[in-house]
Amino acid sequence: MNTPIYNKLRELESEKRIPFHMPGHKRADFGAFFGIEKMDITEITDYDNLHEPEGIIRESMDLVKDIFKSTESWYLVGGSTLGILVSISSVCKPGDKILIGRNCHKAVYNCIRLLQLEAVYCYADISQKYDVCVDMKPEMVEKKLKENPEIKAVVLTSPTYEGVVSDIKGIKKTIQPYGIPLIVDEAHGAHFVFDKYFPDSATKQGADLVIQSTHKTLPSFTQTAVLHLCSDIVTKEQVEEIIDIYETSSPSYLLMASAEYGIMYMKENQGQLAEYVDNLKNFRRKCEQLQKISLLNQKKLNCFAYDNGKLVFSVKGCGINGKELFQLLYEKYHIELEMENLTYGIAMTSICDKKEDFDELWKAISEIETKDLPVESQIDKMCEEKEKEDRSLNKAVNETKIAIQNQDKVEIEICDKNKPKIETKIHNHYKVIQEKENEQTIYPPKIIESWQCRGKAMETVELADSTGRVSGKYVMIYPPGVPILVPGEKILKETVENISQYLYNGYNVLGLSCNKIIVLKDL
Repeated sequence: MNTPIYNKLRELESEKRIPFHMPGHKRADFGAFFGIEKMDITEITDYDNLHEPEGIIRESMDLVKDIFKSTESWYLVGGSTLGILVSISSVCKPGDKILIGRNCHKAVYNCIRLLQLEAVYCYADISQKYDVCVDMKPEMVEKKLKENPEIKAVVLTSPTYEGVVSDIKGIKKTIQPYGIPLIVDEAHGAHFVFDKYFPDSATKQGADLVIQSTHKTLPSFTQTAVLHLCSDIVTKEQVEEIIDIYETSSPSYLLMASAEYGIMYMKENQGQLAEYVDNLKNFRRKCEQLQKISLLNQKKLNCFAYDNGKLVFSVKGCGINGKELFQLLYEKYHIELEMENLTYGIAMTSICDKKEDFDELWKAISEIETKDLPVESQIDKMCEEKEKEDRSLNKAVNETKIAIQNQDKVEIEICDKNKPKIETKIHNHYKVIQEKENEQTIYPPKIIESWQCRGKAMETVELADSTGRVSGKYVMIYPPGVPILVPGEKILKETVENISQYLYNGYNVLGLSCNKIIVLKDL
């Protein structure tokens, strides 16, 4: 394979030079790291420099650029998080307004805090059947841009952790008249360019800056990623200036070589890639037999496109929740999923998964569906409790209607035609409230910008007593790293209920301590 960095590192063993330089292990095999330290070096003679590449690193990144059809491509040794920080910082100045998908990774919010940006949220719809965030629509983006013409950049996640892909080409067409960049967090889509079975990469769909984690779906070490510049809306020099700020001055050659090798492996091993695709197709075909557990796809989610390499098993209404599915697979079948949510579990796949691995997963899923589904689960119980709450709410609304009607009894008796008018007013008002609550059940309203919370007095309160307060800290499940609460957002009753469901089912909710949450003392 044409892997300039990796090949050069393999030459180290034959050079026999005495290393009076970093790192401190001196490339000696002292029995701790399987001999891999022999290729762990710093910027020594003839091994180039990531911050000013002119040799093997430059040659390697040019190969990556050709594969992804980008204007420029850079290795990142700080994961996609680094790529997100670099991309936003390259196109935004402190105080700018930025449009982001509310389902973006926390790294986007961290950059907003660093640059003190004004965030405008764009909300993707939620599949009520599967509790999964679907694709971002061009018209959603267009609406926000019309309302906020001063927006300087758009940041979206595609694909999502659940494999949902948005219409990047259509969104870019919508953005074009505004002359602003489209940044796509494609961390989970580095494999897209290598086979037509997968959706088109954002690098080919008009995105200006695209971030990919090579370690998520390619055979590369954890923490490896690439950043692609795909237009002239921002210059190479602008991006490299910011990379120089955020990227470590001592980037790991092992990580760079790993990213390089993973990309080239996908390109060169077409036979293995074809086998992987066949395994995916066969597995999905088998899953069509399932009666209770549902393997998600484009048709079921009614989304623009879908990554069929992502296996998302919905157990909503099956008698178990996502946590129980995860534990069954882990304890009984020795299969560990990538992550689980309340109503689904996710299996990550790659070219390195073998046919027998897919066979074992199918055996486990099919057995769980037929043998291991209990009659009732915690989710079922919570759904029943929620229905009771809804009935109580409806009762309260009806009582309010009656009270108002009694209050205006004289007016109603004098002029009967006023009655429908009053009832309609009450009904419509309630409807508006319900619509807002339904939207905010998932997306709490922003009261102040996240960075404005810094330096403000905060206090810790019981989660149960936090309704109406303003969050002072991120609250999230990791993975996927999408905040349930961002600092500066109002905590709704529905938000508390959502977090409580995770706690009740044994999830580790980041940002909480002993069921207590950090809130602002005042605004």
